[in-house]
Amino acid sequence: MKTQIALVFFAACIAALAPIGMPTVQAKAQIKECSVKPSSAGGHWSWRLIDGRKCWYAGKTMISKSLLQWPAKASVQAKADTAPVPVTVVPVTVATEKRSDPLDAQARLLDYANSFEARWRARAITD
Repeated sequence: MKTQIALVFFAACIAALAPIGMPTVQAKAQIKECSVKPSSAGGHWSWRLIDGRKCWYAGKTMISKSLLQWPAKASVQAKADTAPVPVTVVPVTVATEKRSDPLDAQARLLDYANSFEARWRARAITD
């Protein structure tokens, strides 16, 4: 009796978990290969940005990006096409300045002849 219950339980678990693997199989069947440009063959062509490039595919617009992939040799070729960019290293110099104590700060007197008020009064008097 216990073995029959265990077998029924085991079969129920397998039956419950079997559909979980099915969407991945269906998703792999729906994956579309990207093309660099749309084919001249008829039909509606759409594109999505995949890996920084326009991925053209035949079919409806706005399908999930996870369903689009570049062909294996195209992605290898794309990686080979990107040449390393030369980088120039510039040394950074840090200016070290002695900070003064804010309690020892003194107000600086401006030259009155060059102040805003003096220039404003001079303009108002001459007009």
